[in-house]
Amino acid sequence: MTDILSFVDYAEIEPRPWKNGRGITRNLFGDGDGADDWTWRISIAEITGAQPYSPYPGVSRGQVALGPGAVDLTINGRSVTLQPEGIAVFDGEDAVTALPSQEGFLDLNVMTRRDAWTAEVETVDGGVATAREDEIVILVALDAGCAIDGRRQARLDAAALRSGASPALGGRFVSARLRPVSARVGLSPVGHR
Repeated sequence: MTDILSFVDYAEIEPRPWKNGRGITRNLFGDGDGADDWTWRISIAEITGAQPYSPYPGVSRGQVALGPGAVDLTINGRSVTLQPEGIAVFDGEDAVTALPSQEGFLDLNVMTRRDAWTAEVETVDGGVATAREDEIVILVALDAGCAIDGRRQARLDAAALRSGASPALGGRFVSARLRPVSARVGLSPVGHR
């Protein structure tokens, strides 16, 4: 049996409007079909100009800047600049606005309902990705030359690992590691490795 539960080709995902209608997103993985019937969701959003984020009460959010360029976030009045691959963590209730430095800016969003899931978000460079029995692990390729167990991945293609999987990685990825709330560890950036 393969270590990969599912692959997603980013180029084939249809864009959907944001909840507030001010931008577009492409859902990579999640456990629901509609706008609000999920307990976890991982997506890539395009931000054009200054944009307020949609409110998501009860949700923890992790954001990874994908570029091009940086993005200036204002979270509850506090300014934060994320360079490409920078990670920010905030609550769905927070007042957040984003202003990208370049057109076509993308960010990766990891959203989990706090009563159901916790998540850790990090960037990894090669090695082996291991999904423990109690985890969902999603990998998103950051470069065009990435591979998972030898299968080539285009930039922003994604894979969901099967529980207990340990595939070999070639290239740089964002890793989102989700656990049921009973194993609560919080939504936090682990940083760059």
